[in-house]
Parts: sequence; C-alpha cells; structure tokens
Amino acid sequence: MNARWRLAFALLIGLTVGCAKTPKETGGEGVAAKEEVESGETKVKLDQTPPAVRTTIKRELEGAELEDIAKKQRDGKTIYESDIIKAGKKWEVIVAEDGSIISKEQEGSAVEQAADKAEAAGAKDSDWKENFDVDKSKLSPTGNNPYIPMQPGRVLKLRNVGGDTLTVTVLPETKVVDGVTCGVLEEKETKDGKLIEISRNFFATDPGTNDVYYFGEDVDNYKDGKIISHESAWLAGEKAARFGLMIPGKPKFGDKFYQEIAPKVAMDRVEVASTNAKVKTPVGWFENCVALKETTPLEPDVSHKYYAPGIGMIKDDDFELAEKP
Repeated sequence: MNARWRLAFALLIGLTVGCAKTPKETGGEGVAAKEEVESGETKVKLDQTPPAVRTTIKRELEGAELEDIAKKQRDGKTIYESDIIKAGKKWEVIVAEDGSIISKEQEGSAVEQAADKAEAAGAKDSDWKENFDVDKSKLSPTGNNPYIPMQPGRVLKLRNVGGDTLTVTVLPETKVVDGVTCGVLEEKETKDGKLIEISRNFFATDPGTNDVYYFGEDVDNYKDGKIISHESAWLAGEKAARFGLMIPGKPKFGDKFYQEIAPKVAMDRVEVASTNAKVKTPVGWFENCVALKETTPLEPDVSHKYYAPGIGMIKDDDFELAEKP
C-alpha cells in the first residue's frame, strides 16, 4: 500500500455508532484529543490555567478553536501545552506560567517533521511487535472490526484540498495468500484528475478478536492512463514476507506493531497515539477516534491517520472524509 493511503480502507458499518457530532461547549474544548494523557501530564480546561497563561491562550485563540490544554513539568518548571486549530491548521503553543510563549509550531511544519523523523530514526525495530500468535485456519475474508469492517460493497471516499481523491471499495471476491482466504479491498487514487494507482489489498479477520491481519497487496501504478510499474507489491509467504497486524479489534494506547513485513519492499509499522480523539472533517465531527502514527525503517516519512468507530478512516494526513458514507 503506498505511503499516502495504505491505511485508507476502513469502511462504514453504519451511521449509528461514531457518527458526526458537535463539539462540547465546556471549557473551550474543541476538535480532537491529540493523544491519550501522557505520564506526567494533566489535561486542564482554559479556566483552570493561571491568569497569565489564560490571557496568552485567549490571545492566540482569536479566529481559532481550542482543541485541548495539557499541564506538564519540563526542567522543573510547569508549562501549558495547548493545541489550537486556526484556518484549518493545527498549532501547538507552549506557554510558561508567566504567560510567555516558549514555542509555537504548526503541525506538519519543518520543525515538527524533523522532530518526528528524529524520533522514528531513534526507535528500535524491537519496539514494534512483528510476530502474531494466531490460528490462520480460523481467519475469515469478512469481518466486523469497527475500524476496518471487511464487508463486500462498502465504499469510502476521501479528498484533499487540491481535489485529489481516494476511493476504497471492499470487492465481492477473495484471494488465497499464504494458505489463508483473504478479502480484497481495492483502493484507487487520483491526482490532478488522473488515475495514478490501484492497489488490491488482502485482509483476513480473526472472528474471535476482530483483529485484522494484512497478507499483502497487488499494485498497479499508472501514468497517462498506462500501467508503468507494480512497485510496493508483496505477498505473505513469498520472498521472506510475512503477514502483519493491520489494526486490533480493540486498539490500546501505546500499542506498537508491524502492519507489513516484506523486507526491502514494505515495512509499515504503527503506534496507537490515541483511542479517544475528537476530529473535525469537512462532513462533521467524530468522537472516540483512534489515531495511528505510521513510520517505516525504510524511509524517514511519518504519517498520521484517524479512524472513527462505525465509520472507518476519516483522516490520512491531508486526505479527509469527503462524503458521508
């Protein structure tokens, strides 16, 4: 699956769970919990901060929305880390107790990207689980994982501000990979109105846990309407490739696992950064979302994705849910 949208496959299982909601109006809380409460930090409301801090944050909130505020200790001093949404962009503003701004960085900025890459580079491969104790004979091509429901006919559509599209469809067919009958999820991506890639991804669900496992993908890369390569294709059981865990049935904050285990071809791995994020998209608000931070030892890129229960993936970096499913 390509780096842009290899996770863009989680599809709706209905609008009765995790449907779009209006943000709470208490304490100025807004869009999304960026992550679970970290060790040593406390989530606070705006009116619970010192007057000087409150004045600074209110000034930064002109024409913006407050996502959340975390009270932390750094070098023996108390700081307040606030996440603010302004003109569709997320900013992290760190304020000292005296109201002075320690730092102010836009999410996805060069500084933040450099920090993410440095963190990924310093991580050990052993930090991510890559061996999964599962009876492959019990895996099913269909399933009801709340974030990746493998049910034929499900469709999910995402779009970025430039008009590029991502369309995901669970096909009514199967493929046997590494001795397992897998469901087929097709992804189509366009750029500037032209088809650039079609991938058919092979997933199998454990009916006992709803864990979804990834067994590989066929890839067609296009240019000017013609297939030019099959880069990123891999299959478990071939060329030392093994199946990975795409997403658990019940993700837990801090979980780390490999999704793809195809040496030198595809080695995607993720960390569960949140299980209760609140996220805004062009079609509305979603609560109790799972946030995944995706990296790979093959390159320094870092990707951030959000999944809403009962809906599926609603945000993949700059791609966002464009139509209500």
